[in-house]
This record gives sequence, structure tokens and C-alpha cells, in this order.
Amino acid sequence: MSTAFRSRRASLRAAFIGLGSVGALASCGGGHHLAEYPFTSRTLAVIYIAPPSPELLTSYYDLGSSRNPVEAVVRAGADAAREKEGRKASARLDSATARIDIPAVLAQRTLQRASRYLGTRPSTDENTADYLLEVRMERFGINAKADEAAYLFTYAEAVLLDRRTGREIWNSNVHGRDRLTPYVESTSPIPGSVITASTIGRVSVADFQGALNQLMDYSSNLITDELRAALRDVRNK
Repeated sequence: MSTAFRSRRASLRAAFIGLGSVGALASCGGGHHLAEYPFTSRTLAVIYIAPPSPELLTSYYDLGSSRNPVEAVVRAGADAAREKEGRKASARLDSATARIDIPAVLAQRTLQRASRYLGTRPSTDENTADYLLEVRMERFGINAKADEAAYLFTYAEAVLLDRRTGREIWNSNVHGRDRLTPYVESTSPIPGSVITASTIGRVSVADFQGALNQLMDYSSNLITDELRAALRDVRNK
């Protein structure tokens, strides 16, 4: 095995270890052109393309089959009750989602951070901005399948464009997962507001609003952290 091959394999291994430590995976397609563009004093606008409704993933007891008729009836009843709780929780999440302009909040938070890293001036007019950061949210939501904790998850693609030419300057596919903080911000900071598989039936609309706020922060930070890392590589050369 050549020295160059061993060195390359070691570098790749270190990169994967680093990615695993932060709980997110990102890939830039075909490199980027950040070094070729001036950003200082230029304007940037952010566009979120049709973000989907946040998902709530809940688990059901793995009841399996039973040869005992009585046991089968008990298990079927437990399964139906848990499914009913899951549907009610999803309805409360829908109510929380209706109270928040998710595309606007995501765009505003992402725009502020991205502009800070690029050195651009934030703009809300995508028709006149010098650069556009286009974000396509494929999936994002709350995974409450486990009893010990709930997790936020995001699957997105971000593309930085030169608005005048349409050229892609930078792009990244971002997949991330992070633990939801133990107590969701709400009017009553009681232990019952923890979102887990076993407490999902008691989570209120206000609790879900707090969780959505964390989810939007997390999704925005994932994208802008990748942009920041790419810019650091360019500026440190």
C-alpha cells in the first residue's frame, strides 16, 4: 500500500470522525467558488422553497402476534390507545405550526447569520439582492420515538447563487440530528413538559411551539455553520 494512499485514507477517516462528533452530515457538490466573489457591502437575500410541515415521529409498541386470544385483545387495545395518542399529538403540533410563519422565521434567522459570515448586507428583496441563498427543506421535525429524549432532525439543501448570472457559488446537502433540550420553553416549566415517547400525550400546543422554535434555530444553524466552515477554508489559505 503506497504512502499517499495510506495518508488519504487516514484523512478521510479523520473527516468522518469529525462529522460524527457533531451529529450532522454535509456534503458540498463539486467544490465551490467562494474565493471568486466579493461579498463585502453586497446584498444577500434568503429564499426558503416550499418548506414542508414539521413532522412528528412517534413509536408504537411492537406488539407482534400472540397465540393467546386474551393477550391478543389486550395488546390490540394498547396499540389502538397509543396510536390515538399519537394522532392527538400530531394535531397539537399542527395547531402550533399554524401559529408560526415558519418560512419567514427560518429565512430571517438564516439571513442574519449568513450575512454576518459573508460580510453582506441583509436584504428582503430577492429581485434586487446581489446574492441569493436558496434553501430547500426536504424534511424536518421532532423524533419522539424514544422514552428518554426527543430529537430534532433536518434534511435540507442550501445553494448560494449569483443572482445576476444564476451561477452556483456554493452548495451543501445538510442532514442533522440533535437532542431537544429537556424542558421545552412554555408558560409552565414543569417536568411534564418534557417531550418523550411516554409523555407525548401530555405535550401541549405551547410546548410544541417551543420545540418548533428550537427546531428552526437548529435548522438555520446547521446550514450557516456549513457556509461558515467553507468560508473559513477559503480565508485561511
